[in-house]
Amino acid sequence: MSRYEPLGICIYCGETELPDDVPRFGDEHIIPLALGGNLILPEASCKTCEATINRLIETPISSQEWGYFRSKHNFPTRNKRRRKTHVTLKKYDGGPLQVPIRDYPSPVPLYLLSEARILSGRAASIDPLSWTMKVLTEDRSETEMRAKYPEWDGGHQVKIRVHEFARLIAKIGYGYAVAELGYGAFRPIANDIILGRSDDLFELVGGSFDLEAPIDGGDHLLNIDALFVRAGIALVIVRIRLFSAMNTPIYHAIVGEINLYCPSHRAAFEKHRANGRMKNISPWRS
Repeated sequence: MSRYEPLGICIYCGETELPDDVPRFGDEHIIPLALGGNLILPEASCKTCEATINRLIETPISSQEWGYFRSKHNFPTRNKRRRKTHVTLKKYDGGPLQVPIRDYPSPVPLYLLSEARILSGRAASIDPLSWTMKVLTEDRSETEMRAKYPEWDGGHQVKIRVHEFARLIAKIGYGYAVAELGYGAFRPIANDIILGRSDDLFELVGGSFDLEAPIDGGDHLLNIDALFVRAGIALVIVRIRLFSAMNTPIYHAIVGEINLYCPSHRAAFEKHRANGRMKNISPWRS
């Protein structure tokens, strides 16, 4: 685990005071622990925002959408008794087929997103065309499953949670930007999406329809860019590739705005431009 310095503030709602019965703010796993994330921003969320994020993002993605994959690969969990051990599939005759997780290919949805609208200028009305989906599975495991269970009809149980996934990308991007640049280094603009106050998800969250080549031993990858949209004003963009050891796309979340006329923003920008934490600083493309 890699830990940043504690903040003592909720990065989502800005709360600085805790109830008498709560000793500290909660630690934020930038990428959820359930997906193998190992970056922790200590004392960075209040109980209310934690509960909202768990309900809107963590449970639908970690437990429902990625549950079988996580169990098969023994990803971390805070409740081992709830770890899935079997999956119920169908036989050719329509009857149920119980399969141990160790034998199951454990497919998961792989969402391919178009560029975020704030970057592309697309109209909100075409959001239904903002994404498509492939099923990420393990070919060898699929072949072995068919050989071992010839009565299996070949169907899978895949839960589609694209809107929750978009919120997850926004959460990862925002948490990473705060951890790397500092709270107060920019004006947050993605928190309404993260906390469910906005359903305009693809305004600030996007990606690519291209899959990147696997990286041997690769982990989750994150980078921060700054894109100047007008004089003195830049968008903070976090680029995210989950599970880079597989054929996965690069996502992006626009999580904040830097105003160089604000002294704290300017100081943080100059500091992180010098230390390389902002990988790419570019002007708005015409």
